Amino acid sequence: MQDNSNSKDDNLLRNLLAVAPKHCDNCGSKYNETNFKIVKSSSSNTIFHLKCSICGNAYMLNVINPVNGMIGAQRTPINIDLEMGDEIEKFAGKLSVDKNEAIDIYNSLEPNLTAENLKKLIFDL
Repeated sequence: MQDNSNSKDDNLLRNLLAVAPKHCDNCGSKYNETNFKIVKSSSSNTIFHLKCSICGNAYMLNVINPVNGMIGAQRTPINIDLEMGDEIEKFAGKLSVDKNEAIDIYNSLEPNLTAENLKKLIFDL
């Protein structure tokens, strides 16, 4: 028996493929289903992360869920270091960190902090 949420995700993906770009704008390689990852879904829209497996070019796609049989999509290029999967899901929908907060955190770090200790601090949050 198939998981109901997987079936829903598969249906969303099939609808998306009808309006999504077919080829990478950067290198021209053809996209396939594995290049798309659902980030967030609601009754009105679904947000996908699209990443080219050849050159790494990435987009966020905002797909308007069908209303009266019509579907639409908006593609936004992004330049982030997040990987497709858990990292994007972890940060999607979270409030952004403003510049002053980032500077305050940086200034509060010990000058001799090692990369290993910094990872421990971050993952213990």
